[in-house]
Amino acid sequence: MQLSPGSVVVITGAASGIGEGLARECVHRGYSAALADIEGPALQELTADLVADGGTVASSVVDVADPMSVFNFAETVHDELGIPDLVIGNAGVISPQAPLWEQRPEDWEWLWRVNLFGVVNTWTAFLPAMIERGTGHIVATSSIAGLAPGQSSGNTPYAATKYGIVSLADNLRIELEEVAPDIEVTVLLPGPVKSRIRQAARNRPEVFGGPDTPPVPTIDSFPNRLEANEFAARVFDGLNRGERYLLPNEEFIEPIANHLDEIASLLRRSQIEGSE
Repeated sequence: MQLSPGSVVVITGAASGIGEGLARECVHRGYSAALADIEGPALQELTADLVADGGTVASSVVDVADPMSVFNFAETVHDELGIPDLVIGNAGVISPQAPLWEQRPEDWEWLWRVNLFGVVNTWTAFLPAMIERGTGHIVATSSIAGLAPGQSSGNTPYAATKYGIVSLADNLRIELEEVAPDIEVTVLLPGPVKSRIRQAARNRPEVFGGPDTPPVPTIDSFPNRLEANEFAARVFDGLNRGERYLLPNEEFIEPIANHLDEIASLLRRSQIEGSE
């Protein structure tokens, strides 16, 4: 759907990185922003900044891993701004870099609770009202790691959650065709973007091991990271075009397409060889 000034946009994980870029671009375009993040001080600072710039902004401290926290946020948004036109489940975290067999159970659970269940909780909280109205746009932030292996080496739990988001979106799209075909579903597939996701453990709850501040790598494996504001501008342009999949880091399009082509080729070959 085409957004216009005054359209209501929900963004989780809005206080930094990609989420902050999306929030700033949202206000820049004249949309009303409903922002959520678990990091209260940063969210409060961003909200004040956007309001000072003339934006219409509502914000709440939300733990997307907690369904009731997200449900309460949705109630607040409905009361203050109305039914949203666009909902972006963007909150995401990453565990310390280690091979699968060295990842701790609590790291696995933390990533699944935030990255995958966080999207489910967000969509579940906002979809019923959007379905009743019959229009809207549902979005989630996956990753290039959600379509091709090796793009997040040493972070198999992270990659698994991002693969899961692609599946969620593809199947939700089919379900919505039966009840609200005008609601669009889009997957964002970021490549390297300047953010603090590598320090996501600073907000890790005690139940999953508590906060941690891992050191920032001295050498960036992706020195040509997109600025969050440039990424956000490309995202909103793509959403207004109605794209189902958005990969703003264009240099990764062909490697991912080649991987998907390889899967298709292997499937066809297995069928031919199996029938001999």
